[in-house]
Amino acid sequence: MRLITALACMFLAAGAYGAELATAPKVSNWNVKSSPHFEILHEGAWAPASISLELEKIYSSMRLKMSMFAPWMVKEKAKIYIYSSQDSYVNGEFNPPRWSKGLAYFSKKTVVVYDTGDITKLKAVIAHELSHLYFEGFFGEKLKYPPQWLNEGLAVYLEESVTPEGGPWSKALAYFPADRQTPFPGFFDLKIEGLKSDSKIADWYLQAYGTVLYLYKPTTRVQFKAFCEAMRSGEKVEDALWKGYRVREGGDFGRKWSAWLADYSQADLKGQPSGVRSASFDFKPVQFSSFSFSNFGSKK
Repeated sequence: MRLITALACMFLAAGAYGAELATAPKVSNWNVKSSPHFEILHEGAWAPASISLELEKIYSSMRLKMSMFAPWMVKEKAKIYIYSSQDSYVNGEFNPPRWSKGLAYFSKKTVVVYDTGDITKLKAVIAHELSHLYFEGFFGEKLKYPPQWLNEGLAVYLEESVTPEGGPWSKALAYFPADRQTPFPGFFDLKIEGLKSDSKIADWYLQAYGTVLYLYKPTTRVQFKAFCEAMRSGEKVEDALWKGYRVREGGDFGRKWSAWLADYSQADLKGQPSGVRSASFDFKPVQFSSFSFSNFGSKK
């Protein structure tokens, strides 16, 4: 219970509603590193330790899951701006709110973050924002936004891969009490901005993550892509679920998800939740959350 509630503090400060940049930022005082799939711009003489290698590890864990949404990621580099401190980030060219930890601009193929001195947290934020970069771009091709629960749930799902043994979300999900879950299909229409407390926001994130984890298994990549394509085309969740999974939106989906979650939460012989080492984590799914969105580059 404490773990679930404590997550609220993490993601409330973790991301931002950001708008697409109309023009590229003025680049000054940036040092540049290149890796096969990223152009890394960092302030100061020293980049975060082994950042090029760590970013390539993140890329490797995300490629199988996200290249079907962003084929460009295989041949084109994304830009990663890493400010040296929060103050520098807040007062920099991108004008983020102080409470954010990262921004993603898909029309510029750019992610903006700052270094806290904790490489694990930095990797988690970058992984989360890269998810938004790749997935929002997929919807942006049709001038659409992904549903909030799907966008954020997928980003948390991808964050977990920065911790091979599973991060805080996978562990918290195994102890997610039923009385704090929102019944389906009502959950699909729930919005973060309508929630009134940290604990409710924490529960929303946890359920969004759990819903994506249920839908996107190693054996359901094709179904998940079909579901996302249907959502991008403007179909209702009920129709998209039927098209991708042959499951109905309301009680049918809710019962199946609850049964899956109960199995996920079962303790194994070592006393750990079986979900921590489930097959989906062998798939290396990736832990901080941003409320970012994009406006297709039409204005700043």
